[in-house]
Amino acid sequence: MKEEDTLPNRLDKAARCLRVLAHPTRLLIIHLLGEGEKSVQDLEKLVKASQSSVSQHLNLLKDRDILESRRAAQQVFYRLKDPRVLQLTALTRELFCKE
Repeated sequence: MKEEDTLPNRLDKAARCLRVLAHPTRLLIIHLLGEGEKSVQDLEKLVKASQSSVSQHLNLLKDRDILESRRAAQQVFYRLKDPRVLQLTALTRELFCKE
């Protein structure tokens, strides 16, 4: 067994990912990308934040393997790397966002 495959190392990776998810703007981005791939410009308008702010959030999510991207000419498009992350965020909303 490789060292990175040990339970403490896997839990450490999970905790780092959850820390990145623990931000309202990033949760909103994930929710929006659950509807399908979107450009940075689309997300700017939907999130109502500056391009630099949205890009920082997207880079954090991409660095944690939550998102993936592709470039088409001058635009960058983002999508969820694994749609199961939507189950996690839906459960989070169900548990903590009750009216």
